[in-house]
Formats: sequence, C-alpha cells, structure tokens
Amino acid sequence: MKYKIDLVKNPFSLLDEENQTQHISTLKALIKKVLPNYFLEDEIEQEDLKKAELFLNENLPILKWIEIKEKTFSVILFSKHRKNATSFFYDMVSRYLIPQKKLNLELFYSADFGFSNLLDDKFSVMQAVLSVDDIEDIKAIEKNKKTFETEIRLGIVSDFHANRISEFKGLSNDRKTAMVQEKIGSLMQKRPKEFGKNIFSEMQQFLIMSRDEFKSQRDYHHISRIISILYMIRKLLKQNIEQNPEKRYLILKFLKTKLKSQENKESEVLGILVGLNFLKENEVFEKKHLTTAIKNFLPYVAFVENSFFIDKASKNDIQTCYIEAKKPNSMNFADEEIQVLKDELPTYLKGNIEQLIHPVFMPRNEEEIVKNMLVLSSQLKYVHDIPQVIISFDKQTYTDLSFNVILLRVLRPIDLPIKDLITKTNRPFKFIIDKVKKVGIIRRKYLKEANVFRIFLQSANYLRSDHSVDINKARLDVLEELNQLFGEVRDYMGGMIYKQNEAYKSLQNILGQIGKHYDNLLEKFFYSITPSEMTAIVKPDIMKNLFLMLINAIKREETRIKKHSDFLFKQEMRHLYIIIPVYDPNVKKKIKDQIDNINILSSELISFSLTSHDVPYLGYVYINDDKAMQKVFFSSIQKSLA
Repeated sequence: MKYKIDLVKNPFSLLDEENQTQHISTLKALIKKVLPNYFLEDEIEQEDLKKAELFLNENLPILKWIEIKEKTFSVILFSKHRKNATSFFYDMVSRYLIPQKKLNLELFYSADFGFSNLLDDKFSVMQAVLSVDDIEDIKAIEKNKKTFETEIRLGIVSDFHANRISEFKGLSNDRKTAMVQEKIGSLMQKRPKEFGKNIFSEMQQFLIMSRDEFKSQRDYHHISRIISILYMIRKLLKQNIEQNPEKRYLILKFLKTKLKSQENKESEVLGILVGLNFLKENEVFEKKHLTTAIKNFLPYVAFVENSFFIDKASKNDIQTCYIEAKKPNSMNFADEEIQVLKDELPTYLKGNIEQLIHPVFMPRNEEEIVKNMLVLSSQLKYVHDIPQVIISFDKQTYTDLSFNVILLRVLRPIDLPIKDLITKTNRPFKFIIDKVKKVGIIRRKYLKEANVFRIFLQSANYLRSDHSVDINKARLDVLEELNQLFGEVRDYMGGMIYKQNEAYKSLQNILGQIGKHYDNLLEKFFYSITPSEMTAIVKPDIMKNLFLMLINAIKREETRIKKHSDFLFKQEMRHLYIIIPVYDPNVKKKIKDQIDNINILSSELISFSLTSHDVPYLGYVYINDDKAMQKVFFSSIQKSLA
C-alpha cells in the first residue's frame, strides 16, 4: 500500500488561493533543503513512513547553513513548534550571531504547519538571510558558529532555556554569559542538594553588576566558580547564623587565575572571596576595608581595576565580596603568601569592620572655661614662663574634628598678636578665635593674655584601620602645632598622656611588623591596661609578651569548637602571665574577687579587660619573684575557673 506525506494547509487558510499556493510552494522548498527527499514524494512505502516518524523524533531541531552567494548566507531552522520560538530565532541571528554587533536580515521567513498521515505534532520552519560585507565579521561568524548552534538547540526546545539565554544575552553582548548559565545549570543537576534554584538569581546579580571588561578578560569556568563559591559562602553563613546569631562569622576563599589583556597577554592574579555577617546597626565593610587589610600583610600587591564585586543581603545582614590582587610584573602568588592571608586576614578583618557613628557635639561650658583660665593664669608667675595650654575635644562632624584650646601667655614686646600667628601655620588646620582677654599683669609691666580658640582638623587624616577616629593622635598634632606657633608650650593636663604616648610608641617599635598588622587591637589593648600609670612604668618587653599571648589566645578561640574559659599562661623568673577568655560574666567576677582576696600591691599587678571578635578576655601580669606567691596567684585563677 502506498502513502503520501502531505502538508496541512491550515496555516494559510486565511489567504486567498493564489497566496496559499505560493506559501505552500515556499514551505516545501525549505523543507526539501533540510529533510530527506521522501518527505515530499508523491507516494512512499509503509517502511518509509515509519522511517520518517523516527527521523523527526530523533533529529530535531535541525539547523542548516547555506551560502547562497559570496558573503550572503541562509540559516534554516526546522523544529517542533514552540510558542515564541520565532522571535527567539530572529533575536539570536540578528543580535548574537556576531558578539557585540547587530546584523540586518535581508529576509526572514517563518511558518508553523503539520504533516497529514504523519504524527500529530505541529512543526515550525524558519529562514534568515543575511549579507555580510566585512571579512572580519565572516571570521567572527565562523568562530562563533558552534556556540551559536548549541544555544539555538537549547533555546528552541525549552522555553526555560530560551528565556535564560535571552536574559543573559541582554546583560552583555558576550557569549560567555550563556556558557556560564549552562555551567551553573549543569552544576545544579549534578549536585542538587548543594545548589538550589536560587543560585540563578545570584548568578544574575553577579552578571548584571559585572562589567563587559570583567567578563571578557576571564574564562567562563572562572566566572562560574566565583558565582558558585559565593553562593556556598552565603549558604554556610546562613547555617552558622541560625546556630548562633550573636557571633561574628567570616569565611575566606582564594582562587588563582589568569587574566587576558586586549593584547592577549596573560597575567597571574589571585581572586579573594570574603563572606561575613554584621552584628550591629550601621556596620560597614567595603572595598577600602578589604584592600587595606590585604596590603597590611602583602604591601606590594595592587588590585585589578573593576574586579571588585559586593553583594549585601539586608534582610539577614550577610555580605559577600570578591576582588583580585596582582603582584608586580604579574608574578605568580607563592603558596607561602596565600597561607599568610589565610592565617592573618580572618582575625584582622573581624576586628576592623567599620561602625558608622553620628556626629558628636558637646555644648561649651563657659563656666569651666573661665575656671581653667584662672588656673592657667596662676601658673604664669615670671616673665619668661612658657605659655600654658589646656586642650579639650569639642566636637566631631562628618568631615572635621574640633578642639577647644585655652592658652595663656605673658605678652612681651616682640610677641605677635594671635590673629597674625595663626596665619603662619603650614598644616591644613582651621583656627577660629573666640576670646582674647587680658587677665593679669607681671611686675606691673607684662600683661597676661588669655586666648580661647578652636582648631579644626580633617577627620579623614585620623582614621584607624577600622575607620574609628583616633582623637588622641589628633590632639597630639594640635599640641605639636601650638609648639610650632608659640615656641614651647606646657600641656597643663597632658603629662600622663605624654608619658603614655611615649610608652605606646616604644611598644609599637619593639613589636615591629606585628604591631603594624594588629594596630587597632594593640591600641585597644594598651589603653585597657590598669592601673593606667603602669603603662608608663613597666618595661615594654612585659607589655610585648602579654600582647603576643593575647593574639595567640584570639587565634586559638577562633578555631576551637567547644567554648569555655580555658586560660593560657607563661611563667618567668619574676613574671607570671595569664590570658583568660571569659564566656560567663559570673566567672569574671569570681576571678576578680579571688585576686582581691590575695591583697596584691597595685605596683605588682597589671591587668586588662577587652572584647575581641565578640569574646571577652582578661589578662594579668603578676610581677613578683617569690615563687610561692606566684603559685598562690596561679591557684586562685584555677579555683575561679573550676
């Protein structure tokens, strides 16, 4: 028995007979170019009918390229019918056949139809004809053809894939976006328990925020790794926060990769991925915090332009970011350098998250100013007495720090008025004079002059590594400037401050690079020492040993799973050092009560109390060469923790 495969004429039923005949002729001509000849023969055998059904089930979609004439191409697509498939094919040919260039189609034809006596499916055939004049464009088409065909076959059979491909093609005229999407989709299929569907939204966020230059310089495997690792970091942070929402978590990952420049030169870079959670309102962690931290340990590195990516989820206060570092001459990063960052960055970054604060303003107390003027006036008894100064912090704005200065001096014939003196400053300071008064006389000839004025400094010059303001450093600069303008001055209330600053500088010097790496923690540690006068009395070596033990204690607590108050100690001939992480406030009170009961002299005991990375620490140095007393002190600590 003979059969015939005939076209269903429904698609053209609205046309007149002449147009119907013309369209059917065109449709048959296209089908003949992509399907075996027996599809349109007048009669075929039963065996060929089954073969035709099998062919359609196994081979669609079919994509065929035909060179009509020199520089003119025809692209024919034959597939099962899918809604919106025509617009997808048109966009892919006209907008994405050549990356970053839109093509003009000379002819576009599309028709949906079915076969009588053969399956019940509906099919579509499309043809796009384009002329390409530029030889470079022809080369680009040849280079992109394989990827283009893969994208067409994915998108034409699946509305989901078509939407994804179109979506990411719209982000950038870079074919890597589709390849990244395919890679992430494959990852979801292979490891569905680890990667959920929400990874697509994170991928979209990353690709939207990434510039075209970023994607063009990086292999799509590397881009996919960045997206997947950032996703896993966020997932792990969420799990940790659910277990303990009061703790700060920080996760670091490192990726070695190569970048390609426009000249196709490769350079070695290190990708650094960071994830952390915020514990307080107004906490900030941005590019400047991360780059400052990295350069603190590897000062010679630079950062790849436009490589920084940041994504903050405000609902759960989780933030992830990515940046790439490079060495001079594009040298490779050694394992030892990466290990330094792995060991040091977590501790450093946790302690240097910026806390945005509101401007500080304290109303001036005029009564106190008058009182201080009288106090300073009493210090001026002789003609050659140096000026007396009281410096007090006034206020902080978003841009400036302000200090109140009360300065009394003995006026001599050669002395310039204060309004002329302050013009001689070489610093970017601003002076505002509030009062100039005569408050007394010496030897019935030399007047005592009281000057009350404010000095404004740029707050940006006094930011610590965590971007808090170093008021003490700013005050020292004010004092130094007064010494420059007025000759030598006496800081009436700064004697202990001066001694402490000297001791702090000595401690910084003896710690060397460690002091620079942990500058914020060191300052916090130094100014938490009690009695405070001991910082200026004891040897810097003692303070150094205590601080190094604190760093070790912090690192140990970061890696311990079970948290309890297990202390570190070190015994020398005359000194006993102890550091205790205190997780229970009651334990802290017990320790202090036990030590008070021993009746130790204040000159024999140095202590500090501070919180680092959300863990409170107590530290002691017992200065006594009596081994029996050292044992008593040690036993009291053990008893408190029992």
